[in-house]
Amino acid sequence: MTAAHLQHYAVLVYVLFWVSRIRGVVRRGKQPHLRGPNWFFNVPVPAGFYEGPGRQILRGYWLRMAIPCVLDIPAIAMMLTGHTSWLPWVIVALVPMIHGNHMYNVNIAERQAWQFAKPEEAQATVTSTVGLSLTPRRLKDYTNWPLEWVMAFATVAAGLVLAHIYRTAPEEHSIRAVFWVPAFLLYLQLGVLLVKRVIVTWRAPVPMAQTAEHMATRDAMRKYYLRMCDWNRIVFTAGIVFRPVLLSAPKAESELLIRIWIGVWLALSVAGTVWIEIRRKQLAEMGVKARPVRMPDLSGQVEMTKWPVCYQPDLPMLVLQGARGYSLNLANTIAYLGAAYLIGMALLLMLARVGH
Repeated sequence: MTAAHLQHYAVLVYVLFWVSRIRGVVRRGKQPHLRGPNWFFNVPVPAGFYEGPGRQILRGYWLRMAIPCVLDIPAIAMMLTGHTSWLPWVIVALVPMIHGNHMYNVNIAERQAWQFAKPEEAQATVTSTVGLSLTPRRLKDYTNWPLEWVMAFATVAAGLVLAHIYRTAPEEHSIRAVFWVPAFLLYLQLGVLLVKRVIVTWRAPVPMAQTAEHMATRDAMRKYYLRMCDWNRIVFTAGIVFRPVLLSAPKAESELLIRIWIGVWLALSVAGTVWIEIRRKQLAEMGVKARPVRMPDLSGQVEMTKWPVCYQPDLPMLVLQGARGYSLNLANTIAYLGAAYLIGMALLLMLARVGH
């Protein structure tokens, strides 16, 4: 793949990402009203709330939605100056920033709205009877083994072909050109597996009222996110398999292969985006059926939890909620696995620059 192809591909990915973000902005903008005019997210509000104090709270929520756009400034500068090879990394940084910002944004807006909640409704949304499932969830129980075997076989086969290509023509293909992209995609797969483990093992109490509805919603959300993880891993595996095909093809045919690859990727991305939006709407409708509740702070978590990180071995959850918002619990093993993964990613990127 030539430098020109890389630049065009990076711009295309960024433009498509912006299109999907516009839909996300519209969806998040409607979320405060999802339960009807008497609700602000999961906060029961009195009549006239949106014409009174709710107007300023809603305006602040909308303004905070734009915080991730600060990363679009260097992205636009890259496109204007022609240094578009870093655009995919802007997207990689934007994805967690958008979701993290939304989580904190909703938390801030709800805390502000609770000051104006209906007293009788606010009391009704607080439950002192909670339950916690004692059935352990394991990653292997949510694993599609036929799919795993297919991806493993495809990855190993692609690796053997790449090794053969490098061994037979080392002067034509450098070790970086042959192995770096597949190694990077394989490392991304490892990261997705870590995310899957977090999703599967995530535990949270449920209210004893409407327990079935709350459990059904959480299980549907869990399966949705796990399916998204597997879809991303399939895409990464396809990229690994495509690498030896591209390197083995004559140079006259490589450009055609790249065009076909981009065309197929574009069509699948559009179809996947449509499916995601349909499924998100279904999950939102399912979530509305269960009345929102506020869990009691039986363990004193809010007072003990410091922001943005804390160490609470007695509360083994990865993320805890404190007085100032959510906090990362360093007593959870996954927090250290995630830190090690990010360090490994930085080292891999540095190695790529050295090799280049």
